[in-house]
Amino acid sequence: MVENYKDFAFSEYGRFGRALSLYEVGDREEAIAEMEDISISLKGYPEIHAALAAALYADKHAPSLAENQFTIATTLDPHYTDLSYVKETKHWPPSLVSSLQQFITL
Repeated sequence: MVENYKDFAFSEYGRFGRALSLYEVGDREEAIAEMEDISISLKGYPEIHAALAAALYADKHAPSLAENQFTIATTLDPHYTDLSYVKETKHWPPSLVSSLQQFITL
């Protein structure tokens, strides 16, 4: 879908789902690269900023970049400070929830 319909906004959401899957199966570098790209095209979509914050903190050891992304996310939607929200409502994969937990409990 993403390759064939790049002009549709939904393809960006499909790419985000793919990035979450990549993160869960351990392809963290590719997942983070994808999230960084998506965060540009979906600037202002809080979920991508929150996910990128968690990944940058846990995997890239970039706390200041993570903090910037998380500030964007939580300014737009404060729910992303609640782990149960990302786990139960947004259905993030366990590894990304864990990364967010590491970030939140600095």
